[in-house]
Amino acid sequence: MNKSLIRDLNAKNVNGGPAGSFLSQHSEAILKQAESMLRHSKADIAKMSTEDIQKLLFEFQVQQIELKMQNEELNRAHLELTASRDNYALLYDLSPVGYLTLNETGIIQKANIAASTLLGHTKQELINKRFGEFVHPSDQDNYYLFLRSLLTLNTGQTFNTGINDSSRSPTQSKCQYFQLCTNSPQSQDKNGISTYVECYARVVCNDKNSLQICLAINNINECKQAQDTIARLNEQLEETIRKQTNQLIASNLSLMKKVEELRRSRHQLVEREAKLNSIFNASVEGIITVNTSDIIVSANAAVETIFGYKPQELVGYNISKLMRSSPKETNHCCLPSTFESVGQIREIEGIHKNGSIVPLDLSIAEFSIDNAHYFTNIVRDVSLRKYREQQDKEHLDELAHVTRLGLMGEMASGIAHEVNQPLSAISSYAQASLNLINAENPDLAKLIEILHKTQQQALRAGQIIHRMREFVKSHSKHRSTADVNCLIHEAVSLCTDELKQNGIKLIFELKNNLPPIYVDHVQIEQVIINLIRNSIEALQNLPAKQQRQLTIHSRLTLNDGIQIRVKDNGPGIDEEQRQKILTPFYTTKTNGMGMGLSISRSLVEAHEGTLNFDSEPGKDATFYFTLPTRNQPNGR
Repeated sequence: MNKSLIRDLNAKNVNGGPAGSFLSQHSEAILKQAESMLRHSKADIAKMSTEDIQKLLFEFQVQQIELKMQNEELNRAHLELTASRDNYALLYDLSPVGYLTLNETGIIQKANIAASTLLGHTKQELINKRFGEFVHPSDQDNYYLFLRSLLTLNTGQTFNTGINDSSRSPTQSKCQYFQLCTNSPQSQDKNGISTYVECYARVVCNDKNSLQICLAINNINECKQAQDTIARLNEQLEETIRKQTNQLIASNLSLMKKVEELRRSRHQLVEREAKLNSIFNASVEGIITVNTSDIIVSANAAVETIFGYKPQELVGYNISKLMRSSPKETNHCCLPSTFESVGQIREIEGIHKNGSIVPLDLSIAEFSIDNAHYFTNIVRDVSLRKYREQQDKEHLDELAHVTRLGLMGEMASGIAHEVNQPLSAISSYAQASLNLINAENPDLAKLIEILHKTQQQALRAGQIIHRMREFVKSHSKHRSTADVNCLIHEAVSLCTDELKQNGIKLIFELKNNLPPIYVDHVQIEQVIINLIRNSIEALQNLPAKQQRQLTIHSRLTLNDGIQIRVKDNGPGIDEEQRQKILTPFYTTKTNGMGMGLSISRSLVEAHEGTLNFDSEPGKDATFYFTLPTRNQPNGR
């Protein structure tokens, strides 16, 4: 009765409950346990009273309720465990990291989707395959050493690949890189290169107490490529740094050389500056530097000798304090602000501190410092030179006067004959006039004509004497504009008688409309007369039957000068005479002084001209001189 009751209760409460299916496998064990408890119990239900039986039934009902509640709790736990298992399976399969379970021989027991994709096989195809088959031959030794080390650490610790990381758990290790070798496109990159993986592993015991290897594999191909790229870039960077270092070393050496050169240059500049300052202050020429506004910025010690001012007294003042405008220039002054003066030497008048005028030679140099323009005026006091030039000119005038006297002495016979002609004519005309007056019926008209001719001859004689007097007298230098052809005719008029006496044919080849020249008339006439008389004397040596010819030319040269040429067809000048003919005191005449051509050359050069000659021995000789044209006195 007790056993049947217990069976009924169990059947009702266990199999009829919501968790009956879960507990059915344990019902027999519970029944056996209950029977054992009843056998050992001293209570006999048959002998129990109704009250005791009811009490016992109440206790069974309470236990029934407790079992029911426990069944419900177990059912909820079972549902949660099932959901957790499903979540684990989902996470396991969908994880981006490949997970493999290997036995102790390395055979794959389980794999997730990521592992199958990485190895190029389905999960079913991977089961019972050795993982070593997928490792690249070059990494086989490393793999088996890794596997053996894992199995020796059967306490749950993993293989350590040599990376000392005390922060990691002792049951986890990071293996070396493995290179996979499969035909799967997923195990290769876009260039067909096998994929590198990184493995984490641990050894555990399963429910059958056998060892299992839990292996996590992660694709690190991009990381490996990035590391290779970084390594390659680091090598390139190191190479670049090495090259740049070498370049910097070379640049540093070059810079050190340049610094040393600059130091030497600076030392040389200091020495040069000291020398220049010494020369600057010791120079006899005044050196005055001004800016573009003509303000004096520096001056040397020589300005005190020239102008009477100390250098410090001039700094800050306009240079017009030392130089004044030339009265000959109306449009601009002789100051350094005239940029056309740069590089030229010109004569100006300076102003001394005491107000006196100082003749100066001025040259101007232009330079720039830090984009600022300056002009350096170099002035030289030429008072002594001007004095000597004046003396030389006076001496030249004296020599020219003496030469003219000698020339007139040589021309005396010809001039006397020239004067004697009008005097003889005057005597004849006077006698004819007396005869007409003494006649009974004088012819007044004829008498007036004869008196008029007498007057003309007297005037002619007076002009000849006046010209002789003007030619030979000493006079101060006087220049004026003149027509060169007129000067030629006036000079020829004094030599006409000599030309006739020697049978010389005179030819004029004069260019018309020549510009005027600014000269001393008498001195230029003297030069022309000297050249004509030299040609006359040369032609006197020709045979009597040979035609004697003298030609006078005038023309404009290419540089706007006036050239006068005196050419004869005489015997010419031999080589020895050519070397000395223009030197003082050399003459080919028996009674000559040798000063004619020398004085003529000096007179031409005093007029800023030149005198030269051309000659072929045995043929002819040509003496010519060139004078500059002038629009106004002292035009420059």
